[in-house]
Parts: sequence; C-alpha cells; structure tokens
Amino acid sequence: MKTNTILNLKISEIGKDGDGIAKVNENFCVYIPFALPGDKVSAEITESYKTYAKAKILKFFEFSPSRVKTKCQFVELCGGCQIQQMKYSEQLNLKKKIVETCLQTFGVKIEETLPSENIFRYRNKSLIPVSKDVNKNIIAGIYKKDSHEIISCPDCKIGIKENEKIIKTVISHLEQYNIEPYDENTCTGILRHILIRKGFFTNEVMISLIVNAEKLPYENELVKKLTENNGNIKTVCITPNLQNTNVINGKEFRTIYGEGFITDYIGKIKYKISPLSFFQINPKQTVKLYEKVLEFAALTGKETVFDLYCGVGTISLFLAQKAKKVYGVEIIPQAIENAKENAEINRISNAEFLCGNAGEIFNRLVENQKVKADVVVVDPPRKGCEEELLKTVLKLKPKKFVYVSCNPVSLARDLKFLTENGFVLEKVQPADMFPHTVHVETVCLLTFCF
Repeated sequence: MKTNTILNLKISEIGKDGDGIAKVNENFCVYIPFALPGDKVSAEITESYKTYAKAKILKFFEFSPSRVKTKCQFVELCGGCQIQQMKYSEQLNLKKKIVETCLQTFGVKIEETLPSENIFRYRNKSLIPVSKDVNKNIIAGIYKKDSHEIISCPDCKIGIKENEKIIKTVISHLEQYNIEPYDENTCTGILRHILIRKGFFTNEVMISLIVNAEKLPYENELVKKLTENNGNIKTVCITPNLQNTNVINGKEFRTIYGEGFITDYIGKIKYKISPLSFFQINPKQTVKLYEKVLEFAALTGKETVFDLYCGVGTISLFLAQKAKKVYGVEIIPQAIENAKENAEINRISNAEFLCGNAGEIFNRLVENQKVKADVVVVDPPRKGCEEELLKTVLKLKPKKFVYVSCNPVSLARDLKFLTENGFVLEKVQPADMFPHTVHVETVCLLTFCF
C-alpha cells in the first residue's frame, strides 16, 4: 500500500501501544493513533510496510461509544496520554486485556484492574523542558511526540495545579534578567529543565532548576518571587548539568532555599525526597499497589522477607510493618543510603538494606549466616529480572514470591522461567498507576511447589 493513500476504515480493536487497529484484509492492518474501537474514519497512510501501515485521521464519519472529550488540547501532539480520549472504565478494561494477552498461556484468572483514585492531577513529579519558540519567546512545557520540539504547555492536566504558576514565574524571571534557556543544538544557554515535586499527603512542594552552569543568575531574587505568598514551597535547589547529553538531571544539587528535600507518605511510612530521589509518581495509587503486595505476601509477623530492586526502600518499609525481618537489596549505593535514612526516620529497626549484586548477597546471607527467605518480593525495571537473579531465587525456594511488574511482556518471560522451574502462578492483579496511558502495573503471587 502506498503512502498518502486515503482509506475509509472502521476501527475494530486497540493495540498495546494505544493505536486503533483497522483490518484491511486478513493479512494487512492499519494502525491509527488516537482512534478507538467503533470509530469510522477517513485516514491517510503515512508509513507502509509488508503486513501493516500507519495512518493519521483526516475526519470522523462515526464516533466510538467509548470516546470522550479530552481535557488537554495538546493530547495528539504530545503522545504522553495515548488514550485520554477513552472512557476511564474502558481504559481499565484495556489494561486488563493487555495483561491477559501477555499471560494467556498461564491459564490464570486476571483480576479487574485496580482504578486510580485520581485520573487527572495524579503525577507528583514533573520535568518541564525550557526553550525558545520560532519567535524567540521563552517557552516551557512538553515535548512533541517522537521529537525534542517543545510545545508551550505550562498546565499539563495530569500534573499538579501548582506547575502553571511556578513555570510562569520562572519564565518571567528569565525574561526580566535576560537569562537564556538552554539550546541543545548549540549547547548554549542556562536553564534546561524545571523539576517540580509535591508531597500529596504533606502538600510540600520542591523546585529544582536544572542548569547548564554552576548557578543561575539572580537566584535569591527568583526564590523571593517563587515563595512569596506560597507557603507550600519548602525547598528550591539548583542542579548543574553541563554535559551534552539527553540525561536530564545532574549528579548533585545545591540548595538555595529550605532544607533540600520534602517529605511524603505511603500509608503510614514517611519518606524523605530529594531532587535526585526515586519516588512513585502516583502516590495515592501506590498505597493500593503496596497493600496488594502485602495481601499477597500474607505476612503474620514471623517471616523473613527479601525485597530485591528495593530502591529507596518504599516496599521494604511497607512490608516491615508486618514482617519479622526485611532485607532490602539494591545495586545503587545512593538508593541504599536513602533507604537507610527512611528506615531511621520511621524508627523501623527490622529492615536491613544491603548494596550489591543480589546473588552475592543471597549467598552470603543464606550460606554464611543461614538466613532463610520465607517471602521474596521483586519490583524490577521494564526489562524485568536478570535470569541469574531468578536462578538465585529458585535456590532459596521461598514459600511465596511476589512479582511487581511495570511491563507485561518482560513479566511473561520471567513467569515462564519461574513456572518451568517449580513455581506456580496463583494470582494476577493489574493496577492503573498512570491513567490515560497504556502503561499498566501488575502484581503476581507465585508459590513454590515443594
């Protein structure tokens, strides 16, 4: 099929990336962004391959019953919210279906997707790029889909309300003092990104300005503008990043107002959050997710638990409320230091955090100290678990293995390995951490068949 061909199509299903799918015949499909099952459209082919093509909508003949009006005018340009045009109940069904498709060979019932309490304003962290538009005006907002072109959008609807005022204040400061935003083509200019984080349970706000310099001109004047009549702003930091790289954050930060951190809670556990800390993006939904982990672990207070990929100890400390002992394992030193600090803040003494390779740490604890793992919990990155780590878990033979996944594809691969080597998949619970996107978290319970 040639590009620029115009077709009248009916969308029959939606793919795992959020694109609507129309079947031209049994051997050829057309993928159309922002189309929904039931839409009838006129579409123009933009890319063509042997068995499929991509297209853009020219006009609608009939709307899907699942379609709703979007709150964001940039939704089709941004691509961050691939399914904001879909009813939320249908979004939850889609996420369940994505997990079902990936795990269909295991023959286990997939529970209904846990809905998010908030479907807008749920992100506690925003990274806002700053640049100039074609008219040389300073803008800040979001990247256009599949590009580094910045769209002026100070009020992303899934971000916090405070973002807009903060962004406008920073831009006004740049304009007043003739401070140039960063230009990634020439590697010149100063302000690269504005990082804003909020504690949803404390209302504390942090601002970190990521700069292509050691400092931002007239820092004190900016702090005064930002904090004037805004008592929720607890700290402002400068994070230098002088590298010609796509990595956003620098490696260190300097505090110019406040203490350099804010605090927030997951359940009853308090966490200290710096500009460089990892913390869950949707904290209210995280409580539901971790409660499901706790439910699957079924702790009675007698168990020894291993939490792998423990990060700053968010799951570890949550589990420590019900376990006899929790060992958190993480390969990143800074994360382990933060985890220890969080344990101290909460006066939790039954959680121990260890930095290094999980297999080596397991061997040291199990073989040298005769520690037995009753429950193992993992929450790996999108690529899933390394096979060596899974082999180590097999040696431990824990009664329960709780797997938290952000990628159903890598989850299916790891579950195949585990179930072929003695584990039985018992329960699968999808959870919606990111409304209006196709991303889905999944909590699985496996038991070891002795």
